[in-house]
Amino acid sequence: MASIIRQFALLAWKNWLLTKRRPVVTIFELLMPLIMPGVMLLLRPFVSATVADSPTHYPPFSVDQLPAHLLPPLMRHPDVPTPPEFGGRRNIWLVAYTPNNTVVSTLMRLAMATFNPSPDSNVTDVPYYAPRGKTANVV
Repeated sequence: MASIIRQFALLAWKNWLLTKRRPVVTIFELLMPLIMPGVMLLLRPFVSATVADSPTHYPPFSVDQLPAHLLPPLMRHPDVPTPPEFGGRRNIWLVAYTPNNTVVSTLMRLAMATFNPSPDSNVTDVPYYAPRGKTANVV
């Protein structure tokens, strides 16, 4: 028990020395909780608030398919050339994922088969594993 009290006393002494050696940082740490709410109180009159008296209800939507306005990347950027692996098709979803293990690879292939349902597309090569520090490119 005495060793725990001694460790706590040494830690408290170290913290005291750090606060004593850096007075500007100490003052900043003490004043920051007062400055930030003060800034928010000063800016509050310049912001208009909208009060909602009733709850907001959104229409239901299906989660079985993507929204109609959401397009695959090659459809959004017509100036990007189509990779030869896609056989000229531009409506293929591209996915970058990590880590590269059998569970994640199987899951990504299932997801790509769901989002690229055409029977003539080769979806096994579309997902791309991007190692750390590398940029994602379709191989």
